Amino acid sequence: MRDPKRIPRILTLLFKIWEQQQDLRFNQLVQNLQALYSQQNNNYGKRDFYEKDGEISYQNYYIDLFYLEDDQWEQFLRDYWSEIDEELQEREKQITPEVIEEVVQLFIEAGMNETEITDSLKERIQLFLKKESKWLTIEALLISIKTLSIEERLELFEKIKMKI
Repeated sequence: MRDPKRIPRILTLLFKIWEQQQDLRFNQLVQNLQALYSQQNNNYGKRDFYEKDGEISYQNYYIDLFYLEDDQWEQFLRDYWSEIDEELQEREKQITPEVIEEVVQLFIEAGMNETEITDSLKERIQLFLKKESKWLTIEALLISIKTLSIEERLELFEKIKMKI
């Protein structure tokens, strides 16, 4: 009998991975993961076939992981999540006090009152940058904030101040 505890473990991994790729539909996510698994494992499950479109015949393929054991899939998902998590941690390390100060200065330039600069505000800026660094590098986030209009910067400041 298969270990029933594997189900929440695998679903938790899929959940974490999908959270980092929210624009994908579920089946896109699964298909991408299956293709990656196949590529990393000597084309495991790759099935070639030929399609005929009128007079033209061409080769195509699909991935069939029907016989893949759950423990192998789980290990693959763990490894994949580990890569994502390492990347997120690296990006978080880039949120230095200097970066937070730069964001504060951008808000001040947009008209934020300097009396609003508190440790609490800086913590909220750090949380905002951490959350958004899932999608963009810290450098890209800074560029994005710099290119916002004055009104848009103030609007972002208000959202951060109110704990987005």
